[in-house]
Amino acid sequence: MDYRISSREYLARARRRLDDGTPDSLFYAAFELRCGIESRMSEYLEVWDHISNKKKKGWRIAELGRNVEEHFKTGNKIVRWAIIDKETGKLVVCVYYTPVTSRLRNAGEKLGNYLHSMKKFRKKVDPFWANFRDELEQIYSQLAVANKGTLLGPPLLKTGAGEVDMKLDLPPSADPENLFNKTLNKGKEIQVKVSYHAHLPKALEGKAHVWEIAS
Repeated sequence: MDYRISSREYLARARRRLDDGTPDSLFYAAFELRCGIESRMSEYLEVWDHISNKKKKGWRIAELGRNVEEHFKTGNKIVRWAIIDKETGKLVVCVYYTPVTSRLRNAGEKLGNYLHSMKKFRKKVDPFWANFRDELEQIYSQLAVANKGTLLGPPLLKTGAGEVDMKLDLPPSADPENLFNKTLNKGKEIQVKVSYHAHLPKALEGKAHVWEIAS
């Protein structure tokens, strides 16, 4: 089986390691989570032509975070980008950008502490193991949210073109034409609404990829 390197693949392997239930598996989960955090920010940067290759090739979490924020300027906010039918006022489609938050970045940097040999033997009953697992589960949940968005960064207005540049990260089963083109008839007047949120809507929390589309 290939060792795939998307953030979602790192996340999935971390879940399997956490579910193993053994002390040693926690260290492997920590590695996968740290890589998943790095990978998600790299995925945000990689697809944009205006971002330099030097900034795309960074690997330090703090550096990647600075580069993402320099170009997107959304902080820790989730971006909801919605298209509204101007005539009916109804939602046509909307997609989300889910950032790697500063809290998640800080947690990812601290995971490096677990990627070295232990300096002290700890028995299985030592509270260290339960605390370690709790920490990893929290990081897993945060990284899972960062991977839910279908936007690889907020849409950007092309200078002088009157067009929006949008980078989508859809699951293999998704049909981009069905997501956008088939819901937008030629000549239809639309309105774009952009909003910023601290959390995803409750109805979308259980989904692996999040968007909303008119039925």
